[in-house]
Amino acid sequence: KYKSSQIRKEMEKLNPYSIIHELLQGLNEHLSDSISSLDKGNLAYSKEQAQRAEKIAYSLQNCLDFKEGGEIADNLNYLYRHIRFATKIYIEKDKGDLMQSALFVSNEILEGWKGISSKVA
Repeated sequence: KYKSSQIRKEMEKLNPYSIIHELLQGLNEHLSDSISSLDKGNLAYSKEQAQRAEKIAYSLQNCLDFKEGGEIADNLNYLYRHIRFATKIYIEKDKGDLMQSALFVSNEILEGWKGISSKVA
């Protein structure tokens, strides 16, 4: 209980832009690690990283505010769906050909977010 209250306090200090930035960074790292491990033949670790990336993409997708976000939220929804599709196809069917595309998309979102958050902060 002590640890969870400590985590809650830390999260309260962060603003929403910082939290999304951390999630996007984690998404990028897990996708990159998954691809790197796949290239090295370490499939178990690669799929574990892909699964973590998929969970982050799902969380980010669920944070979208379609009412206020309009077209940007719609576009991000499609991009997160692509990342989730790429990771699921890899995890379930051993087809990793979309993983590079997922990493590219994730990186583009992260770079865009850096620009947004620096203007807002």
